[in-house]
Amino acid sequence: MPRRPAQPSRRSPPDPTKARALRAYESGDLRSALALATQALRSRPRDAELLHLQGGALAKLGDPSAALSKLLLADKASPMDPGILLSVAQTQRTLQRFDDMNTTIERVLYLAPRLPQALSLKAQSLREQGRTDEAMRVLAPALERDARDPILLMAHAELCAATKDADAGIESCERALALGELRPSVRRFALFTLGRLLDQAERYDDAFEAYRKGNAMLEPGRVTRAAPVTELWTAELLSSIAPAPVADETPLLIVGMPRSGTTLIEQILASHPRVETAGESHTLPDLARAITPDQLNSAVITSLGKRYLHALSSVATSETARMLDKMPGNYLHLGLLCRACPGARVIHAQRDPRDICLSCFFQNFGHSHSYSRDLALCAQQYVEHTRIMDHWRSVLELPIEPLSYAELVSDPEPVVRRLLDFAGLGFDDACLRHHESGRTVTTRSSDQVREPVYRSSLARWKRYEHHIDPMLEVFRAAGIELPDT
Repeated sequence: MPRRPAQPSRRSPPDPTKARALRAYESGDLRSALALATQALRSRPRDAELLHLQGGALAKLGDPSAALSKLLLADKASPMDPGILLSVAQTQRTLQRFDDMNTTIERVLYLAPRLPQALSLKAQSLREQGRTDEAMRVLAPALERDARDPILLMAHAELCAATKDADAGIESCERALALGELRPSVRRFALFTLGRLLDQAERYDDAFEAYRKGNAMLEPGRVTRAAPVTELWTAELLSSIAPAPVADETPLLIVGMPRSGTTLIEQILASHPRVETAGESHTLPDLARAITPDQLNSAVITSLGKRYLHALSSVATSETARMLDKMPGNYLHLGLLCRACPGARVIHAQRDPRDICLSCFFQNFGHSHSYSRDLALCAQQYVEHTRIMDHWRSVLELPIEPLSYAELVSDPEPVVRRLLDFAGLGFDDACLRHHESGRTVTTRSSDQVREPVYRSSLARWKRYEHHIDPMLEVFRAAGIELPDT
């Protein structure tokens, strides 16, 4: 479960700048904390606390690659610190470096064999690999020793949610929430996990209330507007930039709103013997952030394309024909992709807007996807997403294949055949048995994609129909068509 890096200790009195950095981090002002830590490190470049703080702030700000480099420096400066190692392992998980993560977890457990955070992370790793029985064996003795530890209780509840043992999971959540003084991030996680378990128990009003309380713990965030994208990436700008000279057809991107079915599509395609996946790669967003509009010329675009292809190729083999990148937010960067990688293909995951927005509201995204904390903002984000995708279809030559989640789960084989044909791949029966792959999945759909394709998530919004008026009002005002179900 997501949790902040362990707070650096204060074994020696910090200098004023370091103290301000620590206070900024603890208050959630991550950018100020990062700037202050960078300033303080000029005079104490091997300060493990500051390097740890830098890594934690970068991870929360969505730059896990930079975060890991800082955390490894912190580990080098203080190699016996379990808190730093936990942050390293969590970031390695984000970057899908699972072998490295498992090695780091074992280092933590060697230093602190009973540390709840390390045991929880190990259980989570096993669960994400589908090894739920082993995960339970990791947690059971720890819970026997300390049945009141909130980290262990929540790890157990999350495992119960994965195994559909709703009653046991609800009990663990309620015991954790009854402990009183919980860190806000732990309380929020407990509320979201409780909501998921109550949903499994078909206690839908109670589930919605748990999700509402969890979302209310953070201020509603902001929507990513379409205008900055559509006003920059005009047909005129695109025509002024020559595409990269090599049209490499390896990249196959899966984009869409969160909770639109991107993970299921990825797992289906990744079961093909000629497909590998980079997961939710941060490479394209990182490259997009590294340039300004006045740098959008052919030479820069070509260089960026080479860097993107190099990053994807790091997990390819000699048999790989397509490399998946399933970062949903890449829909913001398709203009750059079209010129940097003109041979790329894009799959656009689509689902009933009501189910997408409700599912976003039910997810504990932490500090990311801040619109998800409010149903009306979720709906507005869907509207803006739709406007951006409509714009791309009108100005790009890029092949974009819409894929309906409802069609996929209702009759998988013809949809999978069409998907493989779009990708330029022959049909392989393994794509219909994706749930047997044993692949590690770290997204919020990790438990669902280990099952055969199922229809139970269709029209899920009906269970919460009397709670979703704010969302429906936004859709009506924007003229969004809703499917009849």
